[in-house]
Amino acid sequence: MEKNCLKKLILMSFVFTFSFVTFIQAKTIKTENDKFETLVTLKIIEDTGNLDEPVTRAEFTKFLIRASKYRDKIPEYISENVCNDVSETTPYAPYIKKAIDEGYMFTYLGGYFKPNEFVTYSDLSRASLALLSYTNEDFRGNQVVGRNLKFRALKLDENIEKSENDILSKKDIIYGIYNTLKEKVKDTENIYGKTVFPDLIIDSDNEINASEYIINEIKGPYVFKDSNNIDIDFDLNEHNVYINGVNNSFEDLKYDIDVYGYAICYVDKNNKLLYAYTERQDIAAPVMLRKGYIYKIYYAVSNPLVPYRVDIDKYKYYLDSEEVKFNFSASGFFKEDDYIVYLCNKMNDITTSYRDSSGNIVYENDEAEPYNGSIIMAYNISLIRQDKR
Repeated sequence: MEKNCLKKLILMSFVFTFSFVTFIQAKTIKTENDKFETLVTLKIIEDTGNLDEPVTRAEFTKFLIRASKYRDKIPEYISENVCNDVSETTPYAPYIKKAIDEGYMFTYLGGYFKPNEFVTYSDLSRASLALLSYTNEDFRGNQVVGRNLKFRALKLDENIEKSENDILSKKDIIYGIYNTLKEKVKDTENIYGKTVFPDLIIDSDNEINASEYIINEIKGPYVFKDSNNIDIDFDLNEHNVYINGVNNSFEDLKYDIDVYGYAICYVDKNNKLLYAYTERQDIAAPVMLRKGYIYKIYYAVSNPLVPYRVDIDKYKYYLDSEEVKFNFSASGFFKEDDYIVYLCNKMNDITTSYRDSSGNIVYENDEAEPYNGSIIMAYNISLIRQDKR
């Protein structure tokens, strides 16, 4: 009975788009780093390290296949040699085989792939256009020149300051794949990225909002109040439990529940990860939960319907995302004097001013004032209240 009540309570609680340092950031993709992290979120690349280093042709095939409709159909091993210099035991052999078979990449004369050579501008040009369904028949005369001209015409080279046979960095390749995801498939109105990731969001600025895609895989919030009754259908250990954005053990989570009385959790069942948020004040953690009374909600002078700041007890927070702003607005869920529990970052008085998306200071009388960070997500206090229901 209590479990069913908890489920109803969770359903009735308002859950809006949120950001976590570890896996989700619900905002329009604008910065260079956002674009790089988008490919990590979509599991096309594994990390954003070594951005200025070149990438081998072998490693590049893995990026390509993960950005293709074959991303979930590649075997871990193959039982045949791919070409003269790629045996069945060569690292990336399954990806290399599929990239050659689909025309994303080519072999050199004599049947050599040269897996350890670095990716060039022309390699990326060929691969990106092949993902968009362009074939040899689309380019007359010099195929390499024709592809490179088309690559530029479609602006797939945006932010790539290289040309022709230049060796590309990992950063260049990420830009090329990101630009390809936004482009239309040849002779159609279909955005390529949406053919591979059907729920992918392309926003009004023609940028990818991968957070909206990945959020479908994260379930929650779940509120756990009993450290001996955490209902998760996979084993928890020190490798898959995160508390306030920091890797911790299952025992740490149980301890926090015993000390603070609850933890608000989100579950990534695909990757068997548990993201927990508690009131623990960990100096290494970028976020934490707090409870308090809403003392005052502030509205921008330029738009009196949109709040930009909220004071909760002695703390001052700015409201970053549109979803958070809505929930503190006159049409939202929270009002002054409400007692809430909320997830916030811990910037601790380093924000001296707040500007809107156009760069204009939105404080009344243009006053600059220190903030304690931003509200990431907020919950009705009844979600965690200890009384039986």
